[in-house]
Amino acid sequence: MKKSPINIGFDDAKFEFKSASKKTSLIGVVCQGIRMVDVIREEIAIDGHDATTALISIVKQKEKHIQYIFTDSITFAGFNIINLKQIFKRTGKPIIAITEKLVDLDAVKTALIKNFPKDYKVKFNNIIKAGDLYETQLETAGGTSKIFFHCVGIDSNEVNSLLSKVCVDSKLPESVRLAHLIGKAL
Repeated sequence: MKKSPINIGFDDAKFEFKSASKKTSLIGVVCQGIRMVDVIREEIAIDGHDATTALISIVKQKEKHIQYIFTDSITFAGFNIINLKQIFKRTGKPIIAITEKLVDLDAVKTALIKNFPKDYKVKFNNIIKAGDLYETQLETAGGTSKIFFHCVGIDSNEVNSLLSKVCVDSKLPESVRLAHLIGKAL
């Protein structure tokens, strides 16, 4: 693994569920290690099914350079849930989905059934397909932090080494942290 691995981090822009616009932006920030080198965005539907396709499209634009993909969880724009295995299969890039807390699967399933009675199974299946949720501790400038992650295309033990190279001030990889800040500004 390189000292400064080239990675892309994703987060969504802020959005309103009751807005006339039913779209928001998926933001991708490319970093070499912790240094930002590019920003790309694509529109996705709020509570839609297109985040996986949009994420793959963004990665394909920079695929010669990107070594790793990071996401802020597996959900964007409400319940627009990505399919980690499909992303890995279509890009060939290891993907790590970071989350700051454990997920209550029963509560999520109940919310999906209530809000998406016709297609909750597809959305819930993407959560199940994400695989095991691993826990790790990170040492950053802010101290010791606990995070959880799903990973596809990379061994969970290797993720710890990778995170130590791309996290500085935050428990989130710098690319994800920057995508989050840009998304808040849009």
